[in-house]
Amino acid sequence: MEPHREFFYAYAVTYRPYLNLLNNQLASFQLYSSQWRIMNFILHNGAHTVSDIAMYQKVEKPTTTKMVQRLIELGYMEATPGEDKRTKVIQLTETGLKICDQVEEKLNQLQSYLLEDVSEEEQLMATRLIKKVSEKIADYKG
Repeated sequence: MEPHREFFYAYAVTYRPYLNLLNNQLASFQLYSSQWRIMNFILHNGAHTVSDIAMYQKVEKPTTTKMVQRLIELGYMEATPGEDKRTKVIQLTETGLKICDQVEEKLNQLQSYLLEDVSEEEQLMATRLIKKVSEKIADYKG
């Protein structure tokens, strides 16, 4: 098999099982991976609007709105009025911050286990590779 095809095949057969494993880890927090990505984004980037979150997630705004609403229902996030009264700013609650700490600890254990036989250099190289492919996907005019 050609190297580029082998790369995408390996990615494809790894992605879904990893997401399933991730969702299993998140289930005890009543979260799915897409919801966790939102919480993690806010945790590391501060409060943002739903539009900002949707753009970051590369997901349609209505889909993001539903996920944020669920996180608000769980008490993990809250919406406050923005500078422009028409917008709401989404931020983590105290409960959400505690959940983030717990999730990060749990995922750190999982991800460390999955990569225990992969050197830091290999991990960084793989990260750079995936980021390059992601940029090419965004630029592809096909």
